[in-house]
Amino acid sequence: MTALKKYERLESLGLWKESESDQRIEVIVSFGAASLVLSDANGKPLAHWSLAAVRTMTKNKTPVIYSPGHGSSETLEIDDNQMIEAIRQVRKIIRSVSPHPGRLSWIISGVILTGILALIFFWLPSISVDYATRIVPKAKAKQIGDDILKQTNNLTGQACNYPFSLPSLRKFEKWLLPKGGKIHIVDMGARFSAQVPGGNILLNRVLIEENAGPEVAAGFVLMERALATESASLMNMFQSIGTLATLTFIANGTLSNKLLATYAREMLTNPMTRPADTTLLPLFNAAKLNSGPFAYAIDATGQTTTSLISGNTMQNNYHLQITDADWIALQAICEDE
Repeated sequence: MTALKKYERLESLGLWKESESDQRIEVIVSFGAASLVLSDANGKPLAHWSLAAVRTMTKNKTPVIYSPGHGSSETLEIDDNQMIEAIRQVRKIIRSVSPHPGRLSWIISGVILTGILALIFFWLPSISVDYATRIVPKAKAKQIGDDILKQTNNLTGQACNYPFSLPSLRKFEKWLLPKGGKIHIVDMGARFSAQVPGGNILLNRVLIEENAGPEVAAGFVLMERALATESASLMNMFQSIGTLATLTFIANGTLSNKLLATYAREMLTNPMTRPADTTLLPLFNAAKLNSGPFAYAIDATGQTTTSLISGNTMQNNYHLQITDADWIALQAICEDE
């Protein structure tokens, strides 16, 4: 793209705010491959904004305030006239070469122009999924996760939230999700757990209600964390919704409720997958949790979970970080239903 080539070395300062509650911070704004790259003073990338999805929040005045897409609270303020004009020109070119404005991204436009059909067939799905996953800001990922949770609630009912049990649930989360996240106790039928973008983990209420201790339920939380390490939940979602829907998201930053409802249904009904034991065991060790009860919950014979059992370093040294009273309280979390 000629316009992008012209401005590929252009940089300016800007004021970036990741969410409404955050303070504005000074960032360096530069052009990437059809994206705006926001970096700190050390050159570390903080965010990638798809130029096709960028929205101008102000009109005919400087500084100009931009947003990465509809419904996002993230903003970028720029008062450099050269950078403002460059953004305007490059976005104009992207819109003009798109055969369906607002629906197809620069990726498919470039592929069509080059005419390399083989690359479209073999590479576009993985490229679009990877790119879409990388450009989603933290606030947008949380919004997507919240939207998916609304759709899962239509299938599982609202998450259990008996007030007496919530302090114990918070302790359970702090133990197993030390970097943040939420555990939602729901009726999931035959599936025991699932992960949703934005740091959400769904846990089947039977794991809480039908086990004498927290080891099995905690093991499923750690399993979902390990799966997220191997393949981010956002990436799983984009793979599930398909290439066209992913490209549409790259172009306009939106996902329809119908699409999210279909994904939620698939997520809750697909067979359970297991992470590699080499990914999972370190999480058990960090949580000081015995992996044996979880291993036998998956396979009562232990034949398919041998390495989880033999690699268990916490069998005689584990330390539960919630008390018996906490667990009893947590077991009552669905009591008001």
